[in-house]
Amino acid sequence: MKTIRELARDVPVAGEFDVVVLGGGPGGLPAAIAAARRGAKTILIERYGFLGGLATAGLIGPILGHRLRGAPVAAIGGIAEELCRRLAELGGAPPWEEAVRQGGIPFDVEAMKYVADAMVQEAGVHLMLHSLGVSVATTNGKLEAVILEGKSGRQAVLGKAFVDGTGDAELAFWAGAATTKGRQADGRPQAMGSIFRIAGVNDIPQQARAKVRKHIREAIDAGKLYMYNPGAGNKGSTVQPNELTCNVSRAAGDGTNVDDLTAAELKIRRDTHDIVRFYRENVPGMQECYLSATPTTVGVRETRQIVGLSTLTGDDVLSGAKSPDAVARCSYWIDIHCPLGRVRNETHLCSIKCPNDPPCVIFESYESDLPTELHPPEGDWFDIPYGCLVSKDIGNLLASGRCISADHHAMAATRVMGTCMAIGQAAGTAAAMGADAGVKAAAVPIDKLREALAADGQLC
Repeated sequence: MKTIRELARDVPVAGEFDVVVLGGGPGGLPAAIAAARRGAKTILIERYGFLGGLATAGLIGPILGHRLRGAPVAAIGGIAEELCRRLAELGGAPPWEEAVRQGGIPFDVEAMKYVADAMVQEAGVHLMLHSLGVSVATTNGKLEAVILEGKSGRQAVLGKAFVDGTGDAELAFWAGAATTKGRQADGRPQAMGSIFRIAGVNDIPQQARAKVRKHIREAIDAGKLYMYNPGAGNKGSTVQPNELTCNVSRAAGDGTNVDDLTAAELKIRRDTHDIVRFYRENVPGMQECYLSATPTTVGVRETRQIVGLSTLTGDDVLSGAKSPDAVARCSYWIDIHCPLGRVRNETHLCSIKCPNDPPCVIFESYESDLPTELHPPEGDWFDIPYGCLVSKDIGNLLASGRCISADHHAMAATRVMGTCMAIGQAAGTAAAMGADAGVKAAAVPIDKLREALAADGQLC
């Protein structure tokens, strides 16, 4: 590859902190709040002009992973529960007790932005919006600073402990730490997709729903529509009357590659307009619907994972594995969106359900890598071990959200927002404890960490 050489330059330091959190999404937001509440001088750095990550920028909803599989029992608590209760107070989500009885928690995106702002400011977090992380400085296996670009130019933020809430393990990758990406066979990550919002929706007659799904599926299989889910939307990232959000689009590609991201954005926008037009022309109750919002960014499900002191596996998910260093719980399932972006013949999962038409390398050469089951035990959970948050290479780096140390199958279960929030609280608490004691992340006493999390309402 042809290259040019940049001139060396001095980068001004924008601040020095105990805990530096990069990324204000479901993984980073609770981490910053948790660290600041423990008295750590904390900064939260976010590339957009608002917090929430894919919950707000991506219109991703509902919040999943909040309860045990098949049981109205919470799997998360602490900051995640607090956020949901505060949303409910604004009319931006159902009451928590009701939400735990539901399969997902619908919410209002604008209420989410507002509540996130309030919680961060109340905790005393120093917030930097419109700031894009681009690099890091390291010394002797420790992060010293994250380098930012923005309207204020190039700046550095120094810290004692760092939390990677980017979703893409960017701090780890820039620091030269070991990371993995995608499925083992060919490195392909799950397909991307964008949720969009439609308004002007009337009630779809109950007796018509099965017929509608059949009609949409026939159009998909005939190549007239490109959507993986033959549904007509739900209350995901909206709670407003006559509005639905639709999680139906899909595009293959690598969310760390700008060419793939560009292609996905363009493709999904075209598909979105085709889908809305189809709804309007073919679905009872949607004759007057219109596209009211598309996301700021395409929804990326999977990119890099750190290599941690421990690695969560698909077998851990299916067995409901428990760990002595547990810092969070998860009860979600192995939900893999086809890395090839296929949508026909009910190809939702890269699993035993796929018809393998045309042939895929997984079924041709790596069939043993496919999950034979998809769900953890009913009414149970599997633990998220603390070791999955700790980089094996960078002593003061913790991962949060979907980029923790996990294989392709386990990542498909832990990537949902409720679980990411619980992981975030654990990462922020540990970062504050490590910074305060002047120890590496690996040296944070697990018994004291678990006690602190439990005292703050975390279920672990």
